[in-house]
Amino acid sequence: MTSLEQLQDEEIDALVAVYPDILTQNSVAAGKEIKLDISIELETERKFDIVSSSAVDTSSPGTEPSCSSQLHTSDSVTTTLMYLPPLLINVVLPLTYPQTKPMIQSISVRHTWLAPALVRKLAVRLDEMWTPEEGVLWQWVEDVRTGAFLESSILSHPSPNILISHLTTHQTNTKQAQFSAQTFKCGICLSIQRGVNCVQLDCLNADVFCLECLKEFWGMCVAEGEVTKVACPGMECVEAREKAKNDSGDVGHDVIGQVLNEEQVARWKRLWVKHLAEKDPSAVPCPVRRCQAPVPRPKAAEDESGWTRLRTCDSCGFAFCVACKRSWHGPNSSCAITQTKAFVEAHVVLTLPKEDPRRRALERQCGRKVLRKMAQEYRDEKENQAWLKERTTACPQCKTRVEKGEGCNYMT
Repeated sequence: MTSLEQLQDEEIDALVAVYPDILTQNSVAAGKEIKLDISIELETERKFDIVSSSAVDTSSPGTEPSCSSQLHTSDSVTTTLMYLPPLLINVVLPLTYPQTKPMIQSISVRHTWLAPALVRKLAVRLDEMWTPEEGVLWQWVEDVRTGAFLESSILSHPSPNILISHLTTHQTNTKQAQFSAQTFKCGICLSIQRGVNCVQLDCLNADVFCLECLKEFWGMCVAEGEVTKVACPGMECVEAREKAKNDSGDVGHDVIGQVLNEEQVARWKRLWVKHLAEKDPSAVPCPVRRCQAPVPRPKAAEDESGWTRLRTCDSCGFAFCVACKRSWHGPNSSCAITQTKAFVEAHVVLTLPKEDPRRRALERQCGRKVLRKMAQEYRDEKENQAWLKERTTACPQCKTRVEKGEGCNYMT
Protein backbone atom coordinates (compact mmCIF):
# COMPACT_ATOMS: atom_id res chain seq x y z
CA MET A 1 0.00 0.00 0.00
CA THR A 2 1.38 3.37 -1.02
CA SER A 3 1.44 6.37 1.29
CA LEU A 4 -1.28 8.04 -0.80
CA GLU A 5 -3.55 5.01 -0.51
CA GLN A 6 -2.96 5.02 3.25
CA LEU A 7 -3.99 8.69 3.43
CA GLN A 8 -7.15 7.87 1.47
CA ASP A 9 -8.04 5.00 3.82
CA GLU A 10 -7.44 7.15 6.90
CA GLU A 11 -9.69 9.89 5.54
CA ILE A 12 -12.44 7.41 4.70
CA ASP A 13 -12.16 5.66 8.10
CA ALA A 14 -12.42 8.99 9.94
CA LEU A 15 -15.53 9.92 7.95
CA VAL A 16 -17.19 6.54 8.50
CA ALA A 17 -16.44 6.69 12.23
CA VAL A 18 -18.59 9.81 12.55
CA TYR A 19 -21.16 9.08 9.82
CA PRO A 20 -21.29 5.26 9.46
CA ASP A 21 -24.13 5.18 6.91
CA ILE A 22 -23.01 7.99 4.67
CA LEU A 23 -20.31 6.35 2.52
CA THR A 24 -19.91 3.28 0.33
CA GLN A 25 -16.84 2.50 -1.79
CA ASN A 26 -15.71 0.24 -4.60
CA SER A 27 -12.28 -0.28 -6.10
CA VAL A 28 -11.99 0.61 -9.78
CA ALA A 29 -9.07 0.78 -12.18
CA ALA A 30 -8.79 4.55 -11.81
CA GLY A 31 -8.77 4.41 -7.99
CA LYS A 32 -11.67 4.33 -5.51
CA GLU A 33 -15.30 4.97 -6.46
CA ILE A 34 -17.00 6.71 -3.53
CA LYS A 35 -20.75 7.24 -3.08
CA LEU A 36 -21.75 9.84 -0.51
CA ASP A 37 -25.42 9.67 0.56
CA ILE A 38 -25.75 12.93 2.50
CA SER A 39 -28.96 13.91 4.29
CA ILE A 40 -29.33 17.63 4.96
CA GLU A 41 -30.02 18.95 8.46
CA LEU A 42 -30.11 22.72 8.80
CA GLU A 43 -29.01 24.37 12.05
CA THR A 44 -32.46 25.92 12.54
CA GLU A 45 -35.81 25.76 10.79
CA ARG A 46 -35.83 27.87 7.65
CA LYS A 47 -38.62 29.21 5.48
CA PHE A 48 -38.56 28.13 1.82
CA ASP A 49 -40.60 29.48 -1.07
CA ILE A 50 -41.39 26.73 -3.58
CA VAL A 51 -42.19 28.22 -6.97
CA SER A 52 -43.01 26.80 -10.36
CA SER A 53 -39.94 26.07 -12.46
CA SER A 54 -41.63 27.89 -15.34
CA ALA A 55 -41.12 31.11 -13.36
CA VAL A 56 -37.38 30.52 -13.02
CA ASP A 57 -34.90 30.36 -15.90
CA THR A 58 -32.64 27.44 -15.12
CA SER A 59 -31.20 27.04 -18.58
CA SER A 60 -27.70 28.25 -17.69
CA PRO A 61 -25.41 26.94 -14.93
CA GLY A 62 -25.04 30.32 -13.24
CA THR A 63 -28.72 31.16 -13.09
CA GLU A 64 -30.07 31.91 -9.62
CA PRO A 65 -33.65 32.67 -8.66
CA SER A 66 -34.28 36.36 -8.22
CA CYS A 67 -36.56 38.10 -5.74
CA SER A 68 -39.16 35.79 -4.22
CA SER A 69 -42.05 38.18 -4.83
CA GLN A 70 -41.28 38.32 -8.56
CA LEU A 71 -41.43 34.52 -8.88
CA HIS A 72 -44.62 33.82 -6.93
CA THR A 73 -47.46 32.41 -9.03
CA SER A 74 -50.86 30.99 -8.16
CA ASP A 75 -49.37 27.55 -7.41
CA SER A 76 -46.43 28.80 -5.32
CA VAL A 77 -46.27 27.56 -1.73
CA THR A 78 -44.26 28.41 1.38
CA THR A 79 -43.11 26.02 4.08
CA THR A 80 -40.69 25.84 7.00
CA LEU A 81 -38.12 23.03 6.90
CA MET A 82 -35.15 21.78 8.85
CA TYR A 83 -34.55 18.44 7.11
CA LEU A 84 -34.17 18.09 3.35
CA PRO A 85 -33.95 14.92 1.24
CA PRO A 86 -30.42 13.57 0.69
CA LEU A 87 -28.03 14.24 -2.15
CA LEU A 88 -26.11 11.30 -3.66
CA ILE A 89 -22.64 12.36 -4.80
CA ASN A 90 -20.70 9.95 -7.01
CA VAL A 91 -16.96 10.67 -6.95
CA VAL A 92 -13.80 8.86 -8.02
CA LEU A 93 -10.63 9.27 -5.94
CA PRO A 94 -7.63 8.87 -8.28
CA LEU A 95 -4.70 6.73 -7.15
CA THR A 96 -2.76 9.97 -6.68
CA TYR A 97 -5.43 11.65 -4.47
CA PRO A 98 -5.04 13.91 -2.44
CA GLN A 99 -2.20 15.19 -4.61
CA THR A 100 -4.62 15.35 -7.53
CA LYS A 101 -8.21 16.52 -7.64
CA PRO A 102 -11.09 14.04 -7.00
CA MET A 103 -13.44 13.68 -9.96
CA ILE A 104 -17.15 14.27 -9.32
CA GLN A 105 -19.07 11.92 -11.62
CA SER A 106 -22.63 12.93 -10.74
CA ILE A 107 -24.87 14.53 -8.12
CA SER A 108 -28.35 13.03 -7.77
CA VAL A 109 -31.17 14.76 -5.90
CA ARG A 110 -33.99 12.73 -4.38
CA HIS A 111 -37.42 14.13 -5.35
CA THR A 112 -35.61 16.67 -7.59
CA TRP A 113 -36.00 19.39 -4.96
CA LEU A 114 -32.81 21.13 -6.14
CA ALA A 115 -32.98 22.62 -9.65
CA PRO A 116 -30.46 21.31 -12.25
CA ALA A 117 -28.74 24.70 -12.48
CA LEU A 118 -28.15 24.72 -8.72
CA VAL A 119 -26.88 21.14 -8.85
CA ARG A 120 -24.28 22.20 -11.42
CA LYS A 121 -23.38 25.19 -9.27
CA LEU A 122 -22.92 22.88 -6.27
CA ALA A 123 -20.57 20.67 -8.30
CA VAL A 124 -18.44 23.72 -9.11
CA ARG A 125 -18.48 24.78 -5.44
CA LEU A 126 -17.29 21.36 -4.26
CA ASP A 127 -14.64 21.22 -6.96
CA GLU A 128 -13.19 24.55 -5.82
CA MET A 129 -12.87 23.35 -2.21
CA TRP A 130 -10.03 20.98 -3.07
CA THR A 131 -6.52 22.00 -2.06
CA PRO A 132 -3.48 19.95 -3.22
CA GLU A 133 -2.10 17.51 -0.63
CA GLU A 134 -5.22 17.84 1.59
CA GLY A 135 -8.29 15.61 1.89
CA VAL A 136 -11.58 17.21 0.93
CA LEU A 137 -14.25 14.57 1.64
CA TRP A 138 -14.98 15.85 5.17
CA GLN A 139 -15.41 19.42 3.89
CA TRP A 140 -17.80 18.21 1.20
CA VAL A 141 -19.93 16.24 3.64
CA GLU A 142 -20.17 19.10 6.15
CA ASP A 143 -20.95 21.69 3.46
CA VAL A 144 -23.80 19.58 2.07
CA ARG A 145 -25.04 18.17 5.39
CA THR A 146 -25.47 21.61 6.98
CA GLY A 147 -27.02 23.12 3.84
CA ALA A 148 -24.29 25.79 3.66
CA PHE A 149 -24.51 25.65 -0.13
CA LEU A 150 -28.15 26.82 -0.08
CA GLU A 151 -27.61 30.51 -0.69
CA SER A 152 -31.24 31.09 -1.69
CA SER A 153 -34.47 30.12 0.07
CA ILE A 154 -36.29 29.72 -3.25
CA LEU A 155 -36.77 26.21 -4.62
CA SER A 156 -38.18 25.64 -8.09
CA HIS A 157 -40.09 22.57 -9.26
CA PRO A 158 -42.54 21.77 -12.11
CA SER A 159 -45.24 21.05 -9.50
CA PRO A 160 -44.72 22.93 -6.20
CA ASN A 161 -47.61 21.13 -4.48
CA ILE A 162 -46.12 17.71 -5.22
CA LEU A 163 -42.68 18.82 -4.03
CA ILE A 164 -43.97 20.26 -0.75
CA SER A 165 -45.73 16.96 -0.07
CA HIS A 166 -42.43 15.08 -0.52
CA LEU A 167 -40.49 17.57 1.61
CA THR A 168 -42.94 17.60 4.52
CA THR A 169 -43.20 13.80 4.46
CA HIS A 170 -39.41 13.50 4.53
CA GLN A 171 -39.19 15.96 7.44
CA THR A 172 -41.87 14.10 9.41
CA ASN A 173 -40.22 10.71 8.81
CA THR A 174 -36.78 12.05 9.75
CA LYS A 175 -38.04 13.56 13.00
CA GLN A 176 -39.86 10.33 13.85
CA ALA A 177 -36.75 8.24 13.12
CA GLN A 178 -34.62 10.46 15.36
CA PHE A 179 -37.25 10.31 18.11
CA SER A 180 -37.52 6.52 17.88
CA ALA A 181 -33.75 6.10 18.25
CA GLN A 182 -33.55 8.07 21.51
CA THR A 183 -34.58 7.12 25.05
CA PHE A 184 -37.05 9.03 27.24
CA LYS A 185 -38.44 8.98 30.76
CA CYS A 186 -42.19 8.37 30.83
CA GLY A 187 -44.01 11.14 32.67
CA ILE A 188 -46.48 8.64 34.20
CA CYS A 189 -44.63 5.46 35.18
CA LEU A 190 -41.19 7.21 35.26
CA SER A 191 -39.52 4.27 33.47
CA ILE A 192 -36.89 4.74 30.76
CA GLN A 193 -38.27 3.76 27.35
CA ARG A 194 -37.01 3.90 23.78
CA GLY A 195 -38.70 6.48 21.59
CA VAL A 196 -40.26 3.80 19.41
CA ASN A 197 -42.40 2.84 22.43
CA CYS A 198 -43.27 6.44 23.37
CA VAL A 199 -45.48 9.30 22.23
CA GLN A 200 -44.47 12.95 22.32
CA LEU A 201 -47.41 15.34 22.70
CA ASP A 202 -47.63 18.72 21.06
CA CYS A 203 -48.32 20.43 24.38
CA LEU A 204 -46.78 23.16 26.52
CA ASN A 205 -43.60 21.21 27.37
CA ALA A 206 -43.67 18.62 24.55
CA ASP A 207 -44.07 15.93 27.23
CA VAL A 208 -43.22 12.30 26.46
CA PHE A 209 -45.13 9.28 27.77
CA CYS A 210 -44.82 5.59 27.04
CA LEU A 211 -47.53 4.29 24.74
CA GLU A 212 -48.91 1.78 27.24
CA CYS A 213 -49.42 4.35 30.01
CA LEU A 214 -51.09 6.85 27.69
CA LYS A 215 -53.29 4.14 26.17
CA GLU A 216 -54.46 3.02 29.62
CA PHE A 217 -55.08 6.57 30.92
CA TRP A 218 -56.91 7.90 27.85
CA GLY A 219 -58.86 4.67 27.48
CA MET A 220 -60.11 5.00 31.06
CA CYS A 221 -61.10 8.65 30.44
CA VAL A 222 -63.09 7.70 27.34
CA ALA A 223 -64.78 4.78 29.11
CA GLU A 224 -65.86 7.06 31.97
CA GLY A 225 -66.99 9.83 29.61
CA GLU A 226 -64.38 12.37 30.77
CA VAL A 227 -63.35 13.47 27.28
CA THR A 228 -61.80 16.74 28.47
CA LYS A 229 -59.11 14.68 30.21
CA VAL A 230 -57.99 13.14 26.91
CA ALA A 231 -55.12 15.62 26.90
CA CYS A 232 -51.58 15.87 28.23
CA PRO A 233 -51.51 14.34 31.74
CA GLY A 234 -48.34 16.26 32.65
CA MET A 235 -48.68 18.24 35.88
CA GLU A 236 -47.73 21.60 34.36
CA CYS A 237 -50.11 21.16 31.42
CA VAL A 238 -52.99 20.14 33.71
CA GLU A 239 -52.40 23.18 35.92
CA ALA A 240 -52.15 25.48 32.88
CA ARG A 241 -55.48 24.19 31.50
CA GLU A 242 -57.20 24.61 34.86
CA LYS A 243 -55.80 28.11 35.30
CA ALA A 244 -56.89 29.14 31.81
CA LYS A 245 -60.21 27.28 32.22
CA ASN A 246 -59.46 25.61 28.91
CA ASP A 247 -61.07 22.22 28.36
CA SER A 248 -60.47 22.05 24.61
CA GLY A 249 -57.46 19.76 25.03
CA ASP A 250 -53.89 20.16 23.84
CA VAL A 251 -53.41 17.13 21.60
CA GLY A 252 -54.38 16.60 17.98
CA HIS A 253 -56.93 14.10 16.71
CA ASP A 254 -54.18 12.28 14.81
CA VAL A 255 -52.28 11.59 18.05
CA ILE A 256 -55.43 10.29 19.74
CA GLY A 257 -55.98 8.00 16.76
CA GLN A 258 -52.46 6.58 17.17
CA VAL A 259 -52.97 5.77 20.86
CA LEU A 260 -56.58 4.55 21.09
CA ASN A 261 -58.27 1.78 19.10
CA GLU A 262 -61.05 2.43 16.56
CA GLU A 263 -63.89 1.74 18.99
CA GLN A 264 -62.43 4.11 21.59
CA VAL A 265 -61.81 6.82 19.00
CA ALA A 266 -65.41 6.56 17.75
CA ARG A 267 -66.75 6.89 21.31
CA TRP A 268 -64.38 9.79 22.02
CA LYS A 269 -65.64 11.62 18.92
CA ARG A 270 -69.29 11.16 19.92
CA LEU A 271 -68.65 12.37 23.45
CA TRP A 272 -66.54 15.27 22.22
CA VAL A 273 -69.27 16.46 19.86
CA LYS A 274 -71.78 16.23 22.71
CA HIS A 275 -69.44 18.20 24.97
CA LEU A 276 -69.05 20.95 22.38
CA ALA A 277 -72.82 21.12 21.93
CA GLU A 278 -73.37 21.53 25.66
CA LYS A 279 -70.62 24.14 25.80
CA ASP A 280 -71.98 26.16 22.86
CA PRO A 281 -75.52 27.46 23.55
CA SER A 282 -75.93 28.49 19.92
CA ALA A 283 -75.73 24.87 18.71
CA VAL A 284 -78.92 23.11 17.61
CA PRO A 285 -79.38 19.43 16.71
CA CYS A 286 -79.47 18.50 13.03
CA PRO A 287 -83.13 17.85 12.04
CA VAL A 288 -82.16 14.73 10.08
CA ARG A 289 -83.29 11.89 12.36
CA ARG A 290 -80.41 9.56 11.63
CA CYS A 291 -77.88 12.35 12.27
CA GLN A 292 -78.85 14.64 15.19
CA ALA A 293 -75.32 16.10 15.33
CA PRO A 294 -75.01 19.54 16.99
CA VAL A 295 -74.71 22.40 14.48
CA PRO A 296 -73.29 25.72 15.78
CA ARG A 297 -74.33 29.18 14.63
CA PRO A 298 -72.14 30.55 11.80
CA LYS A 299 -69.71 33.11 13.22
CA ALA A 300 -69.53 35.28 10.11
CA ALA A 301 -73.26 36.02 9.87
CA GLU A 302 -74.49 39.43 11.05
CA ASP A 303 -77.25 39.55 13.64
CA GLU A 304 -79.70 41.44 11.42
CA SER A 305 -79.02 39.19 8.44
CA GLY A 306 -81.28 36.33 7.45
CA TRP A 307 -78.15 34.25 7.10
CA THR A 308 -78.13 33.73 10.89
CA ARG A 309 -80.91 31.18 10.35
CA LEU A 310 -78.72 29.05 8.10
CA ARG A 311 -77.13 25.95 9.56
CA THR A 312 -75.04 23.42 7.67
CA CYS A 313 -74.42 20.14 9.43
CA ASP A 314 -70.75 19.11 9.28
CA SER A 315 -71.72 15.51 9.88
CA CYS A 316 -74.27 14.88 7.09
CA GLY A 317 -74.02 18.11 5.05
CA PHE A 318 -77.71 19.01 5.38
CA ALA A 319 -78.36 22.77 5.09
CA PHE A 320 -81.45 23.89 6.98
CA CYS A 321 -83.23 26.85 8.57
CA VAL A 322 -82.87 26.93 12.34
CA ALA A 323 -86.37 28.38 12.77
CA CYS A 324 -88.53 26.05 10.69
CA LYS A 325 -86.09 23.10 10.58
CA ARG A 326 -86.78 22.69 6.85
CA SER A 327 -84.18 22.69 4.07
CA TRP A 328 -82.60 26.10 3.55
CA HIS A 329 -84.92 28.52 1.72
CA GLY A 330 -82.62 31.54 1.47
CA PRO A 331 -82.06 34.56 3.72
CA ASN A 332 -84.86 36.69 2.25
CA SER A 333 -87.67 34.13 2.17
CA SER A 334 -89.77 33.96 5.31
CA CYS A 335 -90.48 30.66 7.01
CA ALA A 336 -94.00 29.32 6.64
CA ILE A 337 -96.02 30.39 9.70
CA THR A 338 -97.33 26.86 10.09
CA GLN A 339 -93.76 25.66 10.55
CA THR A 340 -92.62 28.37 12.97
CA LYS A 341 -95.79 28.54 15.07
CA ALA A 342 -94.69 25.94 17.59
CA PHE A 343 -91.18 27.37 17.63
CA VAL A 344 -92.35 30.90 18.40
CA GLU A 345 -95.08 29.93 20.85
CA ALA A 346 -92.81 27.62 22.79
CA HIS A 347 -90.07 30.07 23.75
CA VAL A 348 -90.69 33.25 22.47
CA VAL A 349 -89.93 36.66 22.95
CA LEU A 350 -93.66 37.37 23.24
CA THR A 351 -93.86 35.98 26.77
CA LEU A 352 -90.32 35.47 28.05
CA PRO A 353 -88.73 38.39 29.95
CA LYS A 354 -85.45 39.82 28.66
CA GLU A 355 -83.39 38.36 31.50
CA ASP A 356 -84.77 34.84 31.03
CA PRO A 357 -81.86 32.49 30.10
CA ARG A 358 -84.10 30.61 27.63
CA ARG A 359 -84.67 33.84 25.73
CA ARG A 360 -80.95 34.67 25.70
CA ALA A 361 -80.14 31.16 24.47
CA LEU A 362 -82.69 31.53 21.68
CA GLU A 363 -81.24 34.89 20.68
CA ARG A 364 -77.77 33.34 20.48
CA GLN A 365 -79.12 30.60 18.25
CA CYS A 366 -81.12 32.70 15.80
CA GLY A 367 -80.01 36.29 16.25
CA ARG A 368 -81.92 38.95 18.18
CA LYS A 369 -83.18 40.93 15.19
CA VAL A 370 -84.18 37.85 13.23
CA LEU A 371 -86.11 36.63 16.26
CA ARG A 372 -87.90 39.96 16.63
CA LYS A 373 -88.85 39.90 12.97
CA MET A 374 -90.24 36.38 13.29
CA ALA A 375 -92.18 37.40 16.40
CA GLN A 376 -93.68 40.42 14.63
CA GLU A 377 -94.68 38.27 11.66
CA TYR A 378 -96.26 35.83 14.09
CA ARG A 379 -98.23 38.64 15.80
CA ASP A 380 -99.42 40.00 12.45
CA GLU A 381 -100.52 36.56 11.32
CA LYS A 382 -102.45 35.92 14.55
CA GLU A 383 -104.21 39.29 14.24
CA ASN A 384 -105.10 38.53 10.61
CA GLN A 385 -106.51 35.16 11.58
CA ALA A 386 -108.56 36.73 14.40
CA TRP A 387 -109.95 39.42 12.04
CA LEU A 388 -110.84 36.84 9.39
CA LYS A 389 -112.59 34.64 11.93
CA GLU A 390 -114.63 37.57 13.27
CA ARG A 391 -115.47 39.42 10.04
CA THR A 392 -115.54 36.79 7.30
CA THR A 393 -117.15 33.47 6.42
CA ALA A 394 -115.62 30.61 4.48
CA CYS A 395 -117.23 29.72 1.17
CA PRO A 396 -118.80 26.24 1.53
CA GLN A 397 -117.36 25.21 -1.84
CA CYS A 398 -113.85 26.67 -2.14
CA LYS A 399 -113.32 27.71 1.50
CA THR A 400 -112.23 31.20 0.48
CA ARG A 401 -112.90 33.71 3.24
CA VAL A 402 -115.44 36.37 2.14
CA GLU A 403 -116.91 39.41 3.91
CA LYS A 404 -120.58 40.32 3.41
CA GLY A 405 -120.81 44.03 2.65
CA GLU A 406 -124.54 44.33 1.77
CA GLY A 407 -127.66 42.28 0.93
CA CYS A 408 -130.05 40.15 2.96
CA ASN A 409 -129.35 36.91 4.70
CA TYR A 410 -131.21 34.89 2.05
CA MET A 411 -128.91 35.54 -0.90
CA THR A 412 -128.44 32.55 -3.20
